[in-house]
Amino acid sequence: MRTNRKTARKAAAPVAPRKKKNAFMNRDKEGHGNKIWIDPDALSVECAICFTPFEAEVFMCKNGHAACAKCCVRINRKCWCCGKPIGDMRCRPLENVLAEMNTHCRFSKYGCTEVVKYIDKSRHEEACPRAPSGCPVDGCTYRGLLLYKHLLDEHSDAVVFVANNLPATTTTLLSLHKSAPFRVLVLERATDAGEGEGSVFLLLNGGGVLSGRSLSLVRLGAGDVEFGYKMEVRGSEPGVLSLERTAPRVRELEGFEAKMFLFVPDASWAPTDRVSVSIRIG
Repeated sequence: MRTNRKTARKAAAPVAPRKKKNAFMNRDKEGHGNKIWIDPDALSVECAICFTPFEAEVFMCKNGHAACAKCCVRINRKCWCCGKPIGDMRCRPLENVLAEMNTHCRFSKYGCTEVVKYIDKSRHEEACPRAPSGCPVDGCTYRGLLLYKHLLDEHSDAVVFVANNLPATTTTLLSLHKSAPFRVLVLERATDAGEGEGSVFLLLNGGGVLSGRSLSLVRLGAGDVEFGYKMEVRGSEPGVLSLERTAPRVRELEGFEAKMFLFVPDASWAPTDRVSVSIRIG
């Protein structure tokens, strides 16, 4: 039987191994990787329950509906869409795609130039030094990076100034009305801080407790420096109530709940609905 020469050549020709395609990186002629970029608001890579970007772990039910780990617990491990169990099966392909994705910080319009992994986006924005702060004064719509300067220029009559670099025994004394939700405190710039700005604090006068009010201190805006404080309250009842903590940093008051606070009972506010508060920061 004669063998077709073309067939023989094809059979003898070595077969080059197929290169495995990289699903997440396209290589140009020089071999450089071209990163994948995404729209930060793309719904396809956000949890359909909490609408926040997926992080490293993504879970799915047998029908392929995805949810983040926190939401799996929140919905009692029952799929939000079809009711099947969810929380045991990881969505590995989507996790691999997310791990290769890059995006810009959402505060880029305020000057942040960071390029971050998509799965790290939330953590970065939580601590981003270019995140703006809204003015806490009622009716003011200011939102920006110069909150300290804004308060000094526009609301100096509505804030309490706290001097910095004073002896540890020096405190700031103020009167607080029971109905006031907060008082704005401005810690003046330290004498050795150069051109840096001062810090803005809020003395929160919260509800949510029976037969009294809850007082706490928070710091508004960005910054890595931690500030300790000591607060003492004197009311109509004899004695002094005190609290000594580190002021947590918050961007917005909406949704914030103080984990540690000073309980001031109703009896301390009577009969004038006011208490005297002394505060030392730093």
